Amino acid sequence: MRARSTLWVLALLGCDGSRAPDAGALDAALDAAASEDAALDASTDAGPGALTANAGDSLYAVVGEPARLDGSRSIGATRYQWDFGDGRGWDAPRGEPVAEVVYERPGRFRAFLTVLDDAGRRRTASVLVNVTDAIVHAPRASGSVAVWAAREEVAVVSPDSDELAVFSYAEDTLTLVRRVATGAEPRTVTVHEGRWAVACAAGDEVTLVAPDGAIARVALPRASRPHGIVSASGALFVTLGALGEVARVDGGVLVARLPAVEDARGIAELPDGRLVVSRWRSPDEGGRLVALSPDGGAREAWALAYDPRPASDTESGGVPSYLDTIAVSPTGRLAAIPSTQAGIGEGLARNGLPLTFEGTVRAAVSFLDPASGAEDFAGRRLLDNRGLASAAVFSSRGDFLYLTMRGSRTVERFDVLTGARAGTALDVGFAPQGLALAPDDRRLFVDAYLSRELVMLDVGDPGAIPRELSRARIPSVEPLSEQVLRGKILFNDAADPRLGKDSYLACAHCHLDGLADHRTWDFTDRGEGLRDTIDLVGRAGLAHGPLHWSANFDEVQDFEHDLRGAFRGHGLMADDDFFAGGRDHPLGAPKAGRSADLDALAAYVASLDRYLPSPHRAADGSLPDAAARGRAVFEAAGCGRCHAGPALTDSGFVAPGVPRLHDVGTLAPSSGQRLGAALEGIDTPTLHGLWHSAPYLHDGSARTLQDVLTTRNPDDRHGVTSGLSAAALDDLVAYLLCLDGTPDP
Repeated sequence: MRARSTLWVLALLGCDGSRAPDAGALDAALDAAASEDAALDASTDAGPGALTANAGDSLYAVVGEPARLDGSRSIGATRYQWDFGDGRGWDAPRGEPVAEVVYERPGRFRAFLTVLDDAGRRRTASVLVNVTDAIVHAPRASGSVAVWAAREEVAVVSPDSDELAVFSYAEDTLTLVRRVATGAEPRTVTVHEGRWAVACAAGDEVTLVAPDGAIARVALPRASRPHGIVSASGALFVTLGALGEVARVDGGVLVARLPAVEDARGIAELPDGRLVVSRWRSPDEGGRLVALSPDGGAREAWALAYDPRPASDTESGGVPSYLDTIAVSPTGRLAAIPSTQAGIGEGLARNGLPLTFEGTVRAAVSFLDPASGAEDFAGRRLLDNRGLASAAVFSSRGDFLYLTMRGSRTVERFDVLTGARAGTALDVGFAPQGLALAPDDRRLFVDAYLSRELVMLDVGDPGAIPRELSRARIPSVEPLSEQVLRGKILFNDAADPRLGKDSYLACAHCHLDGLADHRTWDFTDRGEGLRDTIDLVGRAGLAHGPLHWSANFDEVQDFEHDLRGAFRGHGLMADDDFFAGGRDHPLGAPKAGRSADLDALAAYVASLDRYLPSPHRAADGSLPDAAARGRAVFEAAGCGRCHAGPALTDSGFVAPGVPRLHDVGTLAPSSGQRLGAALEGIDTPTLHGLWHSAPYLHDGSARTLQDVLTTRNPDDRHGVTSGLSAAALDDLVAYLLCLDGTPDP
């Protein structure tokens, strides 16, 4: 195992129960208190007759229950006086050293003890009292890593190698117990009835793994894309992302499918026994979740508000998206949802200001009331110099929240009681995407996905620098080539200054898992216009011809322009190479072969050569009757003239540097330009993958395929559809939703 140090940058915790405006004020307050204590300790008399104040060790207390403050370890004292740190205390010294106090609100309170002796000398010491609400809930939530406390084991999925790796964490060392082959693309793991349960997205199954390694499998609907999994109410519940459903598995059998929310992703149990499910990619209006009863009898929609604030160098507005993990506090009073906040209101065409690297995406964590679903919008936290918060876990008392920052290679700690940021673990590994915490609140497990390592950190002392305890390799054998793995790391990384500035932007922050983020961005300041994000999966890099809606790149290596431009990075090419031979123009001399890392990035994008299977096909993968009729409508309407061949596109160059573009009546002033010149038309996109890639068209102006064929096609310029009956349109849409690269006879 390769050893590597993890640096933790610590921000000391606040000392009162109020929500602090920033961590700096809290730091200053505690530093001052610590200095005062040190000075008092230094001035304590030594030897016989010495007077020493000792307020005891820091302690936890529960709101509404007595907390015991004990100064009996003080030396030479005859009288004691307590200040409880919340504005109350003893009016005068007393003869007893112990005080019982009931705190009325959560917070971190610094209680001060003053001791006196018969000679009139005084000494003072303090103790930190951590006051939390009562623990009422045992959190259960989906994640890529899970702890089985009774066995002192931790398991982590390996999506690229189709494995589950199980480790013992006894004696603070990660020791491999076993690796087990799972269904294809395992995404999350939990413990259920004495077995590990794994949701496998591409395998459409739940893999059950017994402690002895024995395997059982539960088949789920074809092309359903299972993702989140949780054990609750005596059953397993699995989100089916492609269907917008939750599968209930009982006794190793699929017993029910519950309607949930489109693009269903993360899942957690609520304190009242309901389930909460996140919608992974949000609509422009705001984030979406749904609360469900385990029997499917009740469903309640919850929302995270759109943030209208303008972008600055420290904060930015937008829509919280990529909602996955849902962390519910053991106090039952708070649920945390990490995400990115996508600045879709920014850009010259939208608010008159250019889209900036720090205003495009910014990591965020939103907070909900787990009972009502009401968001504490004012409490939403934005993280400076971070682009995507991907996973979250609360401490066992709910007083700390840990968050992974996927592109930044960091884990952040927040003090829930004060609202202050309480430290950053730096360089935990590439693409950290999962977290779990042992019940002792000391051992934190981080799934450093693209470092292929599980990392165990000691976070037990909030006032000390945590130690890295152990690292262990996750997959048995690296499943990707060295070049493709390197490219995937670069695609997902934001911390490398060559890729972008200040850890905001990574390619994956708009194309997580190679998919589109369902956003339409304003690229007017780049010489383009409104541009809907395009899926990369299935396109195999340049297999479909030039890149982007305006065909402005002729090789994947042209993304060097984005790295140096919009991302504000230094670039992967040497300047001498980039600015020579016309390579500083996207359609200039080839960049391939000029940078090993840039070529690796291109190799990874080219490896995305498989479409996601469509759930709209029949169980055997064939076209349903309506789709078969729609195929004939497709040909009769002339759609195949441009959407031709196996790739369903005529994209390509008609002459060197001159792409084949079509003006199909969708251009508008907001469509902008192409490479700073007039935009004459749009590159023909493939139709494969339409089932999961709304909104549609280059500017995202069609919410549905019906809109593409009707309101956004008034002149029949992308298919003669105006004369089609409602039934024929429905059949055509049914066919389009089935297109996923599958060859049909």
